[in-house]
Amino acid sequence: MEGGSRMIRLLIVDDEPDITDGIYTLLKENSSFERDVYKAYSGKSALEWLRRGKFDIVVTDIRMPGMNGIELHSQIRRLWPRCKVIFLTGHSEFDYVYEAISHDNTKYLLKTEGHDTIMGAVEQAVREIRSELHIEGLVVQAMQQLEQTQPLLQNELLLGLLNGDAEALSGRERQFAELGLQLDASRPVLLMFGKLGGEVQQPRHTPAQLHTGMKVITTRYASPHLVIALVRLDRETYAWLAQGLHERSEEERASAVEEEHLQMQEFAENASEACLESFGLPLSLTLDRQACDWYEIADRAAMLRRELKLSGHGARDEGGGLLSVSWNENAAAMERTSRKLGRLEQMLENGQSDAFATGLTGLLEGSAATPQMHEFVHHSLSLLLLRHLHRHNLHERLMNRFDLTALLRMQIGGDTQEMLDYFRQAAAAVFEQHTRDQRGRSDDVIASVKRYIHDHLGEDISLVRLAEEVDLNPSYLSRLFKQATGKNLLAYIHDTKLGEAERLLVHSPMKIHEISQWLGFVSPSHFTRFFKKHAGCTPLEFRERSEAT
Repeated sequence: MEGGSRMIRLLIVDDEPDITDGIYTLLKENSSFERDVYKAYSGKSALEWLRRGKFDIVVTDIRMPGMNGIELHSQIRRLWPRCKVIFLTGHSEFDYVYEAISHDNTKYLLKTEGHDTIMGAVEQAVREIRSELHIEGLVVQAMQQLEQTQPLLQNELLLGLLNGDAEALSGRERQFAELGLQLDASRPVLLMFGKLGGEVQQPRHTPAQLHTGMKVITTRYASPHLVIALVRLDRETYAWLAQGLHERSEEERASAVEEEHLQMQEFAENASEACLESFGLPLSLTLDRQACDWYEIADRAAMLRRELKLSGHGARDEGGGLLSVSWNENAAAMERTSRKLGRLEQMLENGQSDAFATGLTGLLEGSAATPQMHEFVHHSLSLLLLRHLHRHNLHERLMNRFDLTALLRMQIGGDTQEMLDYFRQAAAAVFEQHTRDQRGRSDDVIASVKRYIHDHLGEDISLVRLAEEVDLNPSYLSRLFKQATGKNLLAYIHDTKLGEAERLLVHSPMKIHEISQWLGFVSPSHFTRFFKKHAGCTPLEFRERSEAT
């Protein structure tokens, strides 16, 4: 029997000392598992042992003076509900015990079955205990795996916040608690971005080594007065989200902001030196001058990313360093607009016409703030549509239905409303053309399927075979055919076979069994049943009626 590191504790209970001592000796001398065996000559003595510590297995008689085995069983269930109980019973009480006690951890043996049977029952109980312990081990392992994946989930959540994920933003308080993040979802947060290496220095370490190193550096050099969360953006780019440990009063807030900024500057200096020393790589950093609300975090992150990218091409590229960045509302508006344009492009690609129209209206209404923004949106939308036309080869097909001249020349003049009208019409033309193209492709598929059915009526015409013929998934083909024709594919095949059968019965000299074979039926009787079911008469009756008329 497979052993285990855990000691199994057993208790033998019987008011007959010979039986108790015999089983006790049997288990002490012959068991193939590590065990600690005890014995008691009464239910009361057994209960005293049970109250002193946990037992894994109890082997007990039922009929004992004072506390009997059933009463003892009740106490065992109360004290140690997972303890395995093996009852030793006589013939006359077996049925009674079986009905009286129903429990997964309970077994029943006749006293007359001998030591081998008792030994087998005990070893089976041990195997069950080992199995349960193994399951518990799996649970522990799963919890350990969860702890290992928690940093990845934390990184994913914070990355979503930095990228403007609306779902992450709205559920941040709950998710912070679930993932063990110490950040306060109700207080402002200070952002810093950093990039390892430059154009001259190439990383000599793997991404995993760099990431682990950055985590160690963050833990070692973070100010004890700050909560700092590290976010990995890519192989060489990181972000830090920082907050003071405690909420400050209104009077303390101004000085606290300055203190937190200084603490992040100190952290940045230490982190830069550590990266140069540990990895041989400079660390270029951009630090926001002000903490921001969580609803502004995506705009601030975009600003710091942009400044980090721009600063990476200068002298800091070789030696790293820190650049403090002030909030620029105009630049932030440009970043927000760029993200909206990106979402519009996705909607155009995905055929989301209603969402595109709503997003377009919001974008253009927001572009009226400054002439520069108006021009930026105008040119960006023009490029967006032109890219789409080129990617899908739509120029020639749209030329006859919509005036693309202004778009091609990027000369869409007028106010916001005129721009809105033009781009709406252009987008509507694009969506309509896609619908036509899709309908045309569907029509081609349906025509191919129908043609194949007509040409192969005497062969296997399964859905799988038809799907292979038009390179589509069988389920999708079935739905497409029903949507396009109003009839399911099997019904169409039956109707086609029936129509061809009627034509041959009327206009050909072929015998009925020849028509049956021609149409792929396994036998004339099968053909006759099929024909009668769908036409209401047999093939012979149909032919005779047609000849009579």
